[in-house]
Amino acid sequence: MTFQQLEKDVLAPELCTVCGACELACPAGVIGFDELQPVLTVASWTAADCGECTDCLDVCPGADPGTPAAEKRLFGRTRTPDERWTGVFEEVVAGHALDPVVYEASASGGSLTALLQTAMRVLGVTAVLSMGRDAGQPWRAAPAVVRDPGELVETAQSTYQLAPYLGALRRIMTEEPDARVAMSGVACHIQAMRKLQAMDTEIGRWAREKVVLLVEPACSSSTRPEGTAAVIRERARVPVESVVRLRYREGEYPGNIGIRTRDGVDHQVQFWQAVRDFAGNKTHRCLSCGDWMSGLADVSVSDGDPNIFAASVSGEGQAKHGRVFIRTRAGAEAVAAGRERGLLTHEPVDLAGLNLGLERKRNRRATYERSGRPVPLGPIPGHREELEIVPDERWIAAPEPQGEAVRAGDGEGAGR
Repeated sequence: MTFQQLEKDVLAPELCTVCGACELACPAGVIGFDELQPVLTVASWTAADCGECTDCLDVCPGADPGTPAAEKRLFGRTRTPDERWTGVFEEVVAGHALDPVVYEASASGGSLTALLQTAMRVLGVTAVLSMGRDAGQPWRAAPAVVRDPGELVETAQSTYQLAPYLGALRRIMTEEPDARVAMSGVACHIQAMRKLQAMDTEIGRWAREKVVLLVEPACSSSTRPEGTAAVIRERARVPVESVVRLRYREGEYPGNIGIRTRDGVDHQVQFWQAVRDFAGNKTHRCLSCGDWMSGLADVSVSDGDPNIFAASVSGEGQAKHGRVFIRTRAGAEAVAAGRERGLLTHEPVDLAGLNLGLERKRNRRATYERSGRPVPLGPIPGHREELEIVPDERWIAAPEPQGEAVRAGDGEGAGR
């Protein structure tokens, strides 16, 4: 089985998550990415060159995230139907960063960033993989390997855009084999890393020994780069070539899309408007995804306000914070260390009530389960979403009149 089998089983049915795990796991190092597409980087490479190797397919979470097997390794059991969308966890708390710089820079309180800083300052982690921006095209998402806890502030934001990710760890693995690594990542990234950690390969052994903390934000879905570009051009009305900085949740909670151009001008697009625009720029794999959180991270974090779309429309919402799901011993140690170090605060929270991101995810999943198209396996074998489907456009109905992009300081929505 070869890269050609990956093309047949995952790429052709549009089940690639763009996680980059194939790039990381390939022993020969011949897999890379052309934009969002996995490709062979050696033109002369053939199926015969792969031999008996199946690593790229084995690590891939696109068709099979491998959740039940990973849960048995982590928790000694698989989740119950009541845990379908949250996974197994020890405790859930409401938390936020205590550092005011991290808190202000964050999308939902900075608890995830505070945990990564804790890993570096207290737990001996020397490198953190987080989602940053492309140096040449700052409006595009790109993986960032961070070595200074203070620099994590620049990645302390939600990033609603797809980009190859896990392959960025390959350089650390080869050049710094003794580095201790923590990473943030959405469900497919975490699932791929857990699959890699279970593999009896040299790269799998490295992942087991050196990737010591996994934290994840909940994910309703990600967007192609074209979705972000369309918001910049059509809502902010500036050329993407002029963008020098992009933030997805900037300003007063829940934040707006913040765009700085080369002339020093700050532009903003209302968050609710961008969410609606993003909806038309998803991949089949993201739309049919069966996970809000993987349930396999050491700690998972969701937005504390269960409906940030409505908060963006109304300008009213809860105080900025996150809901922190503590799952493993490593996660509990990180949360405790963060609190003891004064980096993180938390308190008990009730999970009752609707969460818009989760409901959109459940309804889309149910739609695709009934569509007849190939969909990725869910975390419970054979389980299907039994609900009366609400079309996605009804969850994110536009208010009247529709808002416009503004420059910072130019109107009621500015600076939010």
